Amino acid sequence: MEYDAALEHLGRCGRFQKITAIAMSLVGIPAGFNMVAMTFLGAMADHRCRLHDSSRAGGYAANVTEGLNASIPWENVGGTWRLSQCNMYMDPLGADAGENATIAPCEYGWVYDHSQYSSSIVTEFDLVCDKAWLTELAQSIYMSGVCVGAVLFGALSDRYGRRPILLLCLTVQIPLMFAVAFATDYVTFVTLRFIIGATMNGFLYSGIVIGTEVVHTSMRTLFGMSVPFTMVISYIMLGALAYCFRDWRTLQLAMSIPLVFFLSYWWLAPESPRWLLTNRKSEEAKAVIRKAAKQNGVEIPEKIYELIDQAGEQGPHDCGPRTYTMLDLMRTPKLRSTTILISINWFVLSAVYYGLCVGTASLAGDHYVNFITSACVELVGVFLAWFLMERCGRKLPSVVFMLLGGCACAATAAVPQTYPMISTVLAMVGRFGISVSFNVFYVYSAEVFPTVVRNMGLGVATMLARVGGIIAPFIYLLADTWRPLPLLTFGLMSIVSGLTMLTMPETLGKPLPNTIASVENVSQLPPPILVPDGVVLPSDTDKPLIVFQKLTVL
Repeated sequence: MEYDAALEHLGRCGRFQKITAIAMSLVGIPAGFNMVAMTFLGAMADHRCRLHDSSRAGGYAANVTEGLNASIPWENVGGTWRLSQCNMYMDPLGADAGENATIAPCEYGWVYDHSQYSSSIVTEFDLVCDKAWLTELAQSIYMSGVCVGAVLFGALSDRYGRRPILLLCLTVQIPLMFAVAFATDYVTFVTLRFIIGATMNGFLYSGIVIGTEVVHTSMRTLFGMSVPFTMVISYIMLGALAYCFRDWRTLQLAMSIPLVFFLSYWWLAPESPRWLLTNRKSEEAKAVIRKAAKQNGVEIPEKIYELIDQAGEQGPHDCGPRTYTMLDLMRTPKLRSTTILISINWFVLSAVYYGLCVGTASLAGDHYVNFITSACVELVGVFLAWFLMERCGRKLPSVVFMLLGGCACAATAAVPQTYPMISTVLAMVGRFGISVSFNVFYVYSAEVFPTVVRNMGLGVATMLARVGGIIAPFIYLLADTWRPLPLLTFGLMSIVSGLTMLTMPETLGKPLPNTIASVENVSQLPPPILVPDGVVLPSDTDKPLIVFQKLTVL
């Protein structure tokens, strides 16, 4: 590819590549904020029925406990007795609590415990008891927006370019992020979050693709790990912000302010030279390369620009100016297999990962400590994934850590309820394993799809990932049937998904495929060989040569 030739002169890690890679890695911060924000925005506080002045409690003014016992029935939840959160006695004052007492749903609203959260959408919109499912629905609606954005902006990015879509999504989401903090009802809240989810996905994956396509092959793993790294940093920041700002509106504003700094992307974000060359936009591609050469302080030989012009005039037979669609992901055998397997694994990873993230509040211990501790554990996973990918490739770490995470989650089913901290530790191990696989997939997914449909392929795969994110909150409702059932479900999903990864190809050290044909022939072609200029090759070789000033590529 002509851009690979230009990279040999630009340098593997020049100023242009560094600025672009750092800028594109920071897209993980707003994405991380919004993905798990419902952990605090939709936090469930302990609650009970609000009592009328003439209720039973009025006769026990000197003893609040006895008054509540006389006004609210007790219930057994998971083997633990507590005052009912959704029912109260409706008998007139003086009736004895017992078999003859009438129990009815809360009539006068609820009283919430504000010791942990001063407010959330749950306490403000009364999303409890028969409306408790609306909290899970709010997260699922956000994930539905992400799902729509994955398909819509993925296709638009492959058609109109990475940079325009990145800037479009950024421009739309900034005012909406601030608007959420002023939502006065549930419908407005979830509608705004739906649109934010769509634009956030377009912003995130356009940035990932730009960074992947700009940097040198040797730097792809490092860049790929930088995005999960910034996302984990955003989790830690979110936990700290939530601890400081216990009111959900103030927390939403605190999450929105950093997006203003991303307006600098109007100047920092370049168009992908690979996309420009693949779409025969030779002049635009040369302009980006000249700008990169100026930033790096190097000169690009005119021979490289001549090769770009020739490629733009001729173009490979399967890389013409035609528009690619999602059907192209399924037309050929290897690309179809890749699309299906990547999509299945994204679905499972997303369901388990976000299920474990949002579910940290239900684990034993302080909610804020659990959340920040889980994020720190995940940060270790980022560095481990980077270390392993450079030495073991992409496939092996994905399989091993999906199985580890799945086994840890499934093992919680065998832990007695009298040892809640053991379940917490196992859930942390499960999140660690899944996060390592998730981190590997950010790099892996961008490498297996060809340039002509890369953003579209990521869009389709992550669309199914968001379907997993949609159902994840509802899986936690299975705890009403059996407390360990949600984690057991996540564990079994991870184990099965990890085993399917065994059939995937390895991409470590291989050049990015640019056309669909290059994916279909990847197993038939040997890896590229770099030889010094001037070396005479055997005359009977049937492999095409592209001659560069510094290198001859076979």
